Amino acid sequence: MKNLARNKSPVPAPPGPEVMRPDIGIVDPQPPRRRRRSFMILGAVMVLAGALGFAGLMHASAERSDVLALARDVPAGQKLTSGDLRVVALSDAPGLKPVPAQQKNQVLGRRAAAALSQGSLLTDGQLTEHGGLRPGEALVAVEVKRSMAPVDALRPGDAVQLVTRPQDGQTPDKQRGLVEVAGRVVKVGTPSSSGDVVIQAAVPDGDSAAVASDASAGRVAIVLKSKG
Repeated sequence: MKNLARNKSPVPAPPGPEVMRPDIGIVDPQPPRRRRRSFMILGAVMVLAGALGFAGLMHASAERSDVLALARDVPAGQKLTSGDLRVVALSDAPGLKPVPAQQKNQVLGRRAAAALSQGSLLTDGQLTEHGGLRPGEALVAVEVKRSMAPVDALRPGDAVQLVTRPQDGQTPDKQRGLVEVAGRVVKVGTPSSSGDVVIQAAVPDGDSAAVASDASAGRVAIVLKSKG
């Protein structure tokens, strides 16, 4: 009996009421001063980037201008109408000189000096006051060096003289009677890498064969006549 009493485990006491602890608010520590400074710098950079982007957009918009382009194909010699043209916004680029949109009324009624393609920009050099060919005229192509024609001054519609240079060993009066032929510039080509330029000119039909023959031999020079 004594052993049973000795080995008997004590009975645990019943749990007492749960002790309620007052809520303790958790307060975040103040961010370090270095972190606050980083946030301020980041914010300033974002504001500056936005300002620069806006300024760049405004600058790009300011450099764009309205110019005239072809709304459809226009054959050579045809008068331009309002339906042939449309307005496009173009960024300024060196070397491009399209007709400004505000000059639209000034080009209406002028003729295309050469065939114009839809979508291309319209330039003043593509227009002429006259048609391609008149009755009794023929079109010849004369390839000249810069020393044989005032290439930079020639424009479609200009009145010119096509002067045949004598053949080697001949004088002008020994040639086929062709010394000067009156003509009219129809188109001025783009200079080649060697500086040669092809000028398309309207000449009297009776002189066209001789001019073409002399031009193929490189013996034709072009003289620009006064516009007065």
